[in-house]
Amino acid sequence: MLYSVEKIDKEHELYEPSVAMRRVELYPVGRVTRSYILDDQEDQSTLLVALKNRKLLGCGRLTMQGDTVELSHMVVGEEHRHTGVGSSLMEHFLQTSKDLGAKKIYLEVIPEAAGFFERFGFVVVGEEKVLDLLDLPALDMEREL
Repeated sequence: MLYSVEKIDKEHELYEPSVAMRRVELYPVGRVTRSYILDDQEDQSTLLVALKNRKLLGCGRLTMQGDTVELSHMVVGEEHRHTGVGSSLMEHFLQTSKDLGAKKIYLEVIPEAAGFFERFGFVVVGEEKVLDLLDLPALDMEREL
């Protein structure tokens, strides 16, 4: 499968579709509002999208916090999972984080997805927790860059 990964901003034609993808695919429980996705970090974040023939396959967001970057809202459309899109996005997130000058990358993940991130050198830090709004279990993971 040939696809590309690009950085986008709020003016890009795929910004709104990426917001919709993050809201629907990432949080299928249906309790997430648009304002949850478009939080106060959105304007300071770097947004990456995976594309094939200008069709959105996956996306995610990096937000600098000191010398650490937070990876959030990473999602791959259900029909494109297990095709390498997530791995390609992750490689771009890691390189972009280094380019931003980050020393570490951090994320919250549902326990079922932890194995994917472990393949890229992430380790679980702390104990399992519950995301209040979503009532879902989550793990904190991080990796040195």
